[in-house]
Amino acid sequence: MLTRQVAVWKKEIFSDLSELLKKYPVVAVADLRKVRSSQIQEIRKKLRGKAELTVAKNTILRKAAEKADKKSIGKFADAVIGSKVLIFTKMNPYELILFLSKNKVRVPAKGGDIASSDIVVPAGNTGLQPGPVISEFNEAKVQTRIESGSIFVAKDTVVAEKGDAISTKTASLLSKLGMKPMEAGLSLSYAYDNGMVLGPNDLAFDLDQMKADFASAARLAFGVAVETNMMLPETAPAIISKAYRQAVAVSVEAGFLTKETTPRILQKAYANMTALSSAISAVKPEAFAPSEGKS
Repeated sequence: MLTRQVAVWKKEIFSDLSELLKKYPVVAVADLRKVRSSQIQEIRKKLRGKAELTVAKNTILRKAAEKADKKSIGKFADAVIGSKVLIFTKMNPYELILFLSKNKVRVPAKGGDIASSDIVVPAGNTGLQPGPVISEFNEAKVQTRIESGSIFVAKDTVVAEKGDAISTKTASLLSKLGMKPMEAGLSLSYAYDNGMVLGPNDLAFDLDQMKADFASAARLAFGVAVETNMMLPETAPAIISKAYRQAVAVSVEAGFLTKETTPRILQKAYANMTALSSAISAVKPEAFAPSEGKS
């Protein structure tokens, strides 16, 4: 009887996977080894209406892939090894990566977790009644006082710095305070996109670096366009400004007096006169000596 129930369960999963493979053009894979079930539930809520998450044995996925009429889907299924969560979506894999990155969930800390940022217990009323929990505050070096039957934290206190391993007792205290200091999300390891199989190297990219590269390329392209006088709505003001500066410079060099060039021409003439006087004075000081009057 038990064997029959397992067989029915496998059949249902197989049917579900087959339908999902038909419905969605993109299938992504994320590792489950460091992901808690509570995190999966939170992430599933974030993805509602955008993607469907499911966990299935790799052997069932391969069998469903064999039945699916999709290019390279078998190659993708063969690449899935270990405990994974499958994400079926109509977003392209990179859009999915960005969505997951922007929609990470906050979860309680566990002993041994590494703090992704400084964890601060804020000052104020904790809502906890005095009791054995006081010792947990003391161990975490959090100053407290008792007021109106509640434990108050005297001042903002860092209980774990970025990169620190969170102790079990600190994690317990944070849980009692209702704090969720850990940020959790899914990281894609493989993806199938309309016949293409994308591996870890294809899916790894630094969004901040990519933005910086695009900004640098845009600045370089803008500079080249301005230098080559390529008139575009974006470059026209810079090109006109450059042409104006060059026209003024030519007019000043040619001594062509206009309202704009006259002050610069006079400044240039004065500077030249001063430089010439200094040069003559250095060679023949007496040239500028006052002449003596004759009787």
